[in-house]
Amino acid sequence: MGGKQRRVFSLFSVVLIFLTLSCLTLLNKTDAKSDFWNDLWIVKFEKMEQAPSFRLKDLNGHEVRLKDHRGKIVFLHFWATWCMPCREEMASIKKLYTEFKDRDFIILAVGVKEGSKKVQSFQKEFKLNFPILLDFDGRVSSSYGVRLLPTVYLIDREGYFIGMALGYRDWASKRAFELVNHLLTIKPDS
Repeated sequence: MGGKQRRVFSLFSVVLIFLTLSCLTLLNKTDAKSDFWNDLWIVKFEKMEQAPSFRLKDLNGHEVRLKDHRGKIVFLHFWATWCMPCREEMASIKKLYTEFKDRDFIILAVGVKEGSKKVQSFQKEFKLNFPILLDFDGRVSSSYGVRLLPTVYLIDREGYFIGMALGYRDWASKRAFELVNHLLTIKPDS
């Protein structure tokens, strides 16, 4: 398959995935209270699959593991400095983090295939105050099946996937705040 055919096939695959996820999102509509899933175009998962574990270094060289955040709602954000939609949504992610950082909520922003100097410069430019991790070789993003940036996975307190968003979102919107508040009210199964 030639380069042009691969690009067309790849674009077709992304569009097909997006349409499938959009349909699944619409099918998950349960009641007016939980419409924020649909309003934010987030695919809601039923508790069925645990998020893959990982170890990544943060910008200070400290190792961060997903399992270190059990008991919290994890907003796992895959992004890159060259990605314009990623750049556009960073201010809203910062507001989301500021609003919920003192509760059982954590944002882990994973820079995909980026060097630490470039990401540090990006962090300073945007004055980001949440943890940024480095996936130098793309192993972690690959294990999560990330094919489009930005991609966000929402992970529950027990480490299970609960939602996924592909592409740009306004994470500082009223509906995004309602979603996080809702997720924080759900207690782990005993």
